Amino acid sequence: MKKIDAYWEKRNFDKKVLEIELDANDSTDCLAELQNDYADYEYIVTKVPKRRMDLVHGLEEAGFRFMETQMEMTMNLTKLSKPSRFTKAISDHIQFQTVETIERLEEMLSRIDEDLFVTDRVSLDPELGIGLAHKRYVNWIRDGFLSGDALIIEAILKTKKIGFFYFTKRNDKAIHAVLVSVYNNSRRRGVGLSFLEEIRSWLAEAGYTKAVTRVSSNNIEALRANLFVGFEIKEIYYILRKVTN
Repeated sequence: MKKIDAYWEKRNFDKKVLEIELDANDSTDCLAELQNDYADYEYIVTKVPKRRMDLVHGLEEAGFRFMETQMEMTMNLTKLSKPSRFTKAISDHIQFQTVETIERLEEMLSRIDEDLFVTDRVSLDPELGIGLAHKRYVNWIRDGFLSGDALIIEAILKTKKIGFFYFTKRNDKAIHAVLVSVYNNSRRRGVGLSFLEEIRSWLAEAGYTKAVTRVSSNNIEALRANLFVGFEIKEIYYILRKVTN
């Protein structure tokens, strides 16, 4: 069991947050160690490895509530399939611009509507909600930019900005897609798959060999799109949370 004091969430939720990662070898006896944490933290998030339903049930008995199944997905960027003929007509016109100044970043953040991530577990949690989810993501992106560890890219179709990517670098060759979204005014126009396919080639040309991302079971559209462009599911986790206040 690994415990992380998520102090950065205090400004987002106005709650003390604890993140817990359970290991495949953990027994249900380890859940007794959480008793003291219930008094110290107001919001506790737990990640449980696949097939460990005994741990899930033990957490439920302790008052945790299931929020999502999280799928970790990877893509080999050295062996890309050819773009689909259904998306190529759009993807040929998509360009990418790296966000490199704070002014450009704030301009990009202003295009992220409050309901952009409505399938996120924070948005769906009745104890938190869409407004807090939006605040959390904006802070998350801004912090990544200021830390220097992020690669933030906007997608442009002809002259219109249609979406963004927020990556973090795992090492020189691997990159993690933390957040990816099409802006609301460009949705349901067939651009989502096109800009996902096109970014694969952009990353490969930039020297990356592997892309990693995580998708929630609450977002079937994102799961379907990632599978379409070549991501494969490598790990599955169950996410539960407990509110103690």
